[in-house]
Amino acid sequence: MNQASPVEVRTITAAETWPLRLAVLRPGHPLPAAQFPGDDLPSTRHFGAFRSSDLVGIVSLFLVEMPEQPGVGALQLRGMATVPEVRGAGFGRALVAASVVFARQNGVKLIWCNARTSAEEFYRKLGWEILGEEFDIPDVGPHFRMWRWVP
Repeated sequence: MNQASPVEVRTITAAETWPLRLAVLRPGHPLPAAQFPGDDLPSTRHFGAFRSSDLVGIVSLFLVEMPEQPGVGALQLRGMATVPEVRGAGFGRALVAASVVFARQNGVKLIWCNARTSAEEFYRKLGWEILGEEFDIPDVGPHFRMWRWVP
């Protein structure tokens, strides 16, 4: 990878997330496995990270309260994925940073996600905390609920 490539993050459509969601998060499944309820709601936002003109990372934000914090404005981060060849190069960090900025601009107090256990360290380095015990999502695998306040 060209280390000089800048990270560009911009808003994309739900449909633009589906191929990468499918390839990275739901390999071997049919396309509907990559389509999430609420993808097309006006309150949902999708971001893409680009290297040159190539979409190499995605994240979606859904206006959903965290079950452990009822009544607190929250966004659920879902469908976070980067192509393997750019991992560790800042694309995921840029997507999370864009998510925090979007939350702040919209008066949201916290962001949360059901993070794959393999991504726990990534989120921890960005100031996220684990809440509760590890749990399993059928056909997907082990996860932790993770969250952070929006500064």
